[in-house]
Amino acid sequence: MPRDCESLARNVDDPVVGPRSDPWRVIGEYAVALGELNGNIDATRQCQAGQRERLGQGK
Repeated sequence: MPRDCESLARNVDDPVVGPRSDPWRVIGEYAVALGELNGNIDATRQCQAGQRERLGQGK
């Protein structure tokens, strides 16, 4: 099976946390990063399902 879909499962940078960081802002930045990661996982899953379907049809 081609590995094209794995490129969709890319890493997301961690928010920068320092001694003077606002904890609520950091929590929000982590929430955004986790949302992006979940989107990457969903896109990868959908891509792989499409690959399996096409390969099952002999395409």
